[in-house]
Amino acid sequence: MPNEDKEKIKIVRKSNKWLIILLIIVIVILCLMIAKFIYEEKQEDILKDRKYYSLVDTNFYLQDGKLFILDSNDNPIQVPGDFSQMTISDYDDENHQENTKFGNVYFYYYLDDKIYLVMSDSVSSGEWVTKELTHGSIGIPSNSKIKYMRINGNYGYIFYIAPDGTGKILKSTTEGNYWSEIETDFTLNDNCTLKFLNEFGMTVDGFLTVPSEDGEKCDLYRVDDTTEETLEKIDLTELTNDTDMDYYSMPTYFDELRMTLAMDVRANVNDTNFMKFISSDDGKTWKTEEAYREQKRQEEEQNDASIVRYNEMAENLDESVYLTDFENYNIDSNEVKISEERAKEIAEIGFQESAARIAGEGIDDTESEYIEIREVSPNNYFTRKYSEATEVYTNIKRKAYVVTKENNMGNGVMIYVDVTTGLIIGGAAFGD
Repeated sequence: MPNEDKEKIKIVRKSNKWLIILLIIVIVILCLMIAKFIYEEKQEDILKDRKYYSLVDTNFYLQDGKLFILDSNDNPIQVPGDFSQMTISDYDDENHQENTKFGNVYFYYYLDDKIYLVMSDSVSSGEWVTKELTHGSIGIPSNSKIKYMRINGNYGYIFYIAPDGTGKILKSTTEGNYWSEIETDFTLNDNCTLKFLNEFGMTVDGFLTVPSEDGEKCDLYRVDDTTEETLEKIDLTELTNDTDMDYYSMPTYFDELRMTLAMDVRANVNDTNFMKFISSDDGKTWKTEEAYREQKRQEEEQNDASIVRYNEMAENLDESVYLTDFENYNIDSNEVKISEERAKEIAEIGFQESAARIAGEGIDDTESEYIEIREVSPNNYFTRKYSEATEVYTNIKRKAYVVTKENNMGNGVMIYVDVTTGLIIGGAAFGD
C-alpha cells in the first residue's frame, strides 16, 4: 500500500477517535442534565407532599398521616403517633410548640375519638412521651376541640371545648405529666381566648378573655403561673371613668423590647372609639397611654438630669483628694508616706463618691473590708464621663493601698490610694 494511502487512513482513524470522544462527552453531559432535571422534579414533588408550614426557627410537615419536624440541619425527625386525622391547619401558634433549637416540643393529635399529647424535651435524644388526654385521670371528653395548649418547664395549660359547647381549662405543674381542672365562677365557651404572649414563659404574661353571650362585652383575666390564684380579673372601670367601657381585648406588646403591654378598651367589640391602656409589670397594673407617656417623659427628664449631675461631679472632683491630671503625674518615688489608717480615711471619701454616682455595692452592706499594698496602674474610674469607657493608664505604675469593701453577695468596690501622695488614683467595682 502506498505511503499516501496509509497516511490518509491514519488521519481518518484519528478523526474518528476524536468524534467518538466528543460523542461520549455529549452523552455524559446529557445524562447529567437529565439526572439533574429528574432530581429537581422529585424534590419539588417532595416539597409539595410535605406541605411545609414555616415558623421562626424550625419547620414541620405532614406526609402520609405522619408528622415530621426538621432539626437545625433540616433533617426530618418523625414525631411518634398516627396523625392521619390531622391537617396543617389544626396547628397554629396557640396549640402546639415545636422548637428544635430550644427543645420543648409537643403536638396533639386525634385518633378514634381520642386525643393524644406527644412531647419531648429534646428531639435529638429521640425520647418521646405520649399521653392520652381523654384518659380518665386527665378527663378531656372524646370529640373535644383543643383551642389552646402550652407546656413550658413545670407549667402547662390546655383550653378545650367539650362536645356540649362548654369550655374547660386544665393546668399542669408537672411538665405536662398530670393535669387538673381550674375551677372558675364564669362560663367558658368557644368565644373565649387563652393566650401567653411570651412563648418561652420568661415572665408571667398569660391572659384569658371571656366574652358575654352576645359577644358585646368581655372580661379579661390574668393568668399567673407562680401563685395559687391562677386567674385574676383585671378591672379598669376606675381608670376609664365610664362603666360602659368594659370590653377588654387581648393585650399585645407595646414596644419592640417587649417590656410593656397594651390593650384597647371599648364600649363594645364593634366600637371604633377606644382607650389604650399600658402595663409595665406583665399586666398586674395598668394606666392610660397618656399617663404612661407622661411617666416615660418624666423618667427621661430625670435620667437626663442624672447624667448631667454625674458629669458635673466627675468634672468637679477635689484635686486635693483625686488624681485628675493623668498625663502629668510623674512621681519618681514609691516611698510609703501615707499610713494605712490614713489610707482608709482617704479611701472612705472614694467609697462615698462611688456610692453617690457609680456603684454602691459592698459599701452600705459591707460584709468584709481589707487593705493591701500592690502595684497598680491609675484609671479613670472617678473621672470618666457618663458615656465614656474605662481607661487604664498602663504607662504609669504606682504603689498603692488597695482598699476593698465587699458584701456577702460577692459585690464590692476597691479604691486605689497612692502610698506616696495620698491621692486616689483609681478604683473598680466588681460582682454582678
